[in-house]
Order: sequence, then structure tokens, then C-alpha cells
Amino acid sequence: MAQREVRYYFGRLNVITARTDKQDPIIAGLFAEAARPQAIAVHRGLNWGFFRLGRIQTPLGEFVHGFLVKFRPRTEEEIAIPETREIDDRMIENLIEAKARFFIHLPSHIIAYHPFGREISRRVFASRFKELFEANLDSFFVEAEIFPIEEERRLSEAIQGLESITRVRVFLHPSNPSNRDVWRNVDERLRALEVASYREEYEARPRSDGLAIAQDPEVNSKIAMAEDGYGTVQVVGQSGGERRTVTTRDAPVIALAPFDDAPPEVALDRLAGTLRKILERFTP
Repeated sequence: MAQREVRYYFGRLNVITARTDKQDPIIAGLFAEAARPQAIAVHRGLNWGFFRLGRIQTPLGEFVHGFLVKFRPRTEEEIAIPETREIDDRMIENLIEAKARFFIHLPSHIIAYHPFGREISRRVFASRFKELFEANLDSFFVEAEIFPIEEERRLSEAIQGLESITRVRVFLHPSNPSNRDVWRNVDERLRALEVASYREEYEARPRSDGLAIAQDPEVNSKIAMAEDGYGTVQVVGQSGGERRTVTTRDAPVIALAPFDDAPPEVALDRLAGTLRKILERFTP
């Protein structure tokens, strides 16, 4: 029987922290002591936590892996009692409703994860991961975000298909740990200003032909930075007489890997080729 495969999405875990200790914030944010209240987050009556965590050394560097788990603290379930042929209700604790496996490449902070249907969608994974991760690090001192890593130049190609552009919104984090030539100037300026996050918006003049950003080097640098997982860019324009919105969330990098019953080393081996291609973007 062929092994079941699932779709993994690639993103960047951006961590801005004022912590002064030398421990890797990703390790600290995942491997919180189980006895600490922050190790479990509660959202709408359901519990969330990081489980079955581990570390793997590979030729590409070290990875942390585990599951983001959604579970009920207490739930009543029907059970069969063979000895009496009766049906009874029993209270079951910590029943898992869904779990999503993830791998984080520590040198680059690239994360690969597979959502679990509607129970843990891409948006929910990023939100719950952020909430739990920040709580484990004492959220007053840390900000974490997961932004998708996009296929290169996909947004620029989509922009070329617009007849006019009316608005552009940019949101960026300074890079961590490294940048690349195409957006290095933008990144180094943010770092020099000691910026934690950066927003800007362009809006076309009324009755104009729209924003002329397609060939603008600064805007395109910011688009490339967002495509590499350090933020988001949203472009609103007209196509075929209709309003159209394109963003850096429209074409995430994905890969197939075995389902959760496979050992983490096996799943990671299938993901390594895609990760290597992403890392090659940063090779001069």
C-alpha cells in the first residue's frame, strides 16, 4: 500500500525579542517546562500545546520538530462494556482533536508544517503557534510571526497582469538571521533604525493611471523580502474592468511528505530538497 502523503507549507518564523540570555529563542519558545502554565494555551475552551518535540542533525543543519496539538481537557464519550453488553458514558481527559506536524530549520528559522483540514488551517496554525510560542517566552519581551515563503517573482508576475494599480500595502520585519542582495539595503536600513516592524502604504491619485511600481527598484526589493518570509505585500488593482487583490500569501512554497505515522527523519528527508532550493536564494 502506498504511503499517505500530506502537503507541507513553508514559512519563516520571525522572532523579535528583548531577552538578554544566550539561549536560542526558538528552543526556549518550544521546550517550555511542562509544569509551567504557559506550556498550554487555552482558546475557546480548547487546549493547545507543543508535543513530541525533538531535534535532528542533518547536512543542512539542525532542525527542531514536533506537533502543534489541539485537545479537549475533558470530554464525555460513549464506550462499550463487553462483560455486561452495556453502553456507558465515561469522562476522557485530554482527548486530541487535531495535530499538525512541523519542522524548523534553526540556522534560517524556516518552518515547514502541514495543516489539518478545518481543525488547524494555515491561518489557525500561525495564530496558535504565535500565541503559545510568545507565552512560553513571556510575551512581554517577545513578538513572533509566521509569514509564508512564496515562490520567487510570483507576485511581480501577477502585478504585470494588472491594468492599473491603486494601492500597495507593505509590512516587513528585519531579517533574522540573514539577508540577500536583492533586498539587503532595505533590511540594513531597518536594522540601523532598530525597527521591530515596518508598515507603509501607497495610494494612487484620483483619476490617475495608477501607481507606477512595476519597475520601481525599492518596491520590488520589499516584495522580494516579503516573498522570502519577512513580511507581506498586498497589491490592489484593476484587471478586466474588475477590482483584483494579489498578495504574497497567494503562492506559498509547498512540498509533499509522508503522513504523521512516518518517523520524523523520513518526513524531513522528503522536505530537504525544497528547503535547499529556498536556501539557495541566499547564496551569492
